This record gives sequence, C-alpha cells and structure tokens, in this order.
Amino acid sequence: MPMAELAAPGRYRMVNVTPGHVVLEHDLMSRAVRSYFSAEQVAPIEEYREGEHIWHFAGTAQSFQFDLLDHETGQVIPCRELLGLMYYGCAKPDSPLRRVGEVAHDNGVSVYVAIAYENPDGSVRALEPAKVRALNTLFNERLRTPGKKILILPDVFDLYKTMSYGEIMIDFGLTSLESE
Repeated sequence: MPMAELAAPGRYRMVNVTPGHVVLEHDLMSRAVRSYFSAEQVAPIEEYREGEHIWHFAGTAQSFQFDLLDHETGQVIPCRELLGLMYYGCAKPDSPLRRVGEVAHDNGVSVYVAIAYENPDGSVRALEPAKVRALNTLFNERLRTPGKKILILPDVFDLYKTMSYGEIMIDFGLTSLESE
C-alpha cells in the first residue's frame, strides 16, 4: 500500500476548534440549573437577571467546541450543542447505562453517551443521529489497539438532568486534537 494511503486522514476531522469553558449557573428561587459554552479567556461569573430568574455562577470547567469536516462530502457538520461525552463507568452502579457498558466492555467496546446542552427554554436537546454516527466514525478511525471499539450513544438514558458536570469524563486522547 502506498505511504500516502497510510497517512490519509479518516472520513472526519475536527475543525473550527474553539477553546473555552462550560459555565454552570443556577437560580436560587426556581432551583433551575443550566449550562452554556463561553469562548472567553476567563469564564464569566457575574450574577444577572433574565426574566423571573436571577442566574448565579455555580462552576466552570475548561472545554472546547468543534465542528466535523466530512472529507467525503466536504460538508462541515456543526457540533456546538455537544456538552461532552460521559463514560459508562461514571454512571451509577445499577443504572441501565452501567449494565450495558459492562457487557460491552467485556467485548472490547468502550461506551460513551453524548450529552448535549439544553435548549434556551430548559428542555433537553439531543444530538441528531447523523452527528452521533459521525462522532463514532471519527473516534473509531483513530483507534490503534486491535479489537478495541468505541460506541457513542445518544442520551437515551436521560442522563442530562441526573448527572453532575463532574461526571462528564473524556478519556485522555479520545478527543485530542492530534492524531495518534
């Protein structure tokens, strides 16, 4: 096989990578919690009023957003609604995700759930199936361990409202910007 084919990129590549922070806020009166991505160098922590809510800073974590470039079509697929990937091992011990993940793990498959930011009205947003398939292709094409697979699932487990932001875990190297 020619060397150019060995070095050829996979079908998808991360583009438009924007470093920033996931900002978590809460409203003391309604107990509402929400998050958003901020591309500012220092995450905003100011309290502010929006309608009946007074939003208070509750925490932040460094993160980044990206889009996917499909090398086959030339299309850029925006993934700005992706909050993070939760590894099955971070789920509660008796949860359906943990049980599925353990069976998959025994068969060489690492299971993650793609968690999305909520809509402005607080309702849960889910990644489109085509985006979940593209993420699976991107990460599986980068694997170098024979027999290893990654399965990224949409949030059919309703994890968004039950987990804490500290439970969103990304394997080192899974989302690194450089090919390994």
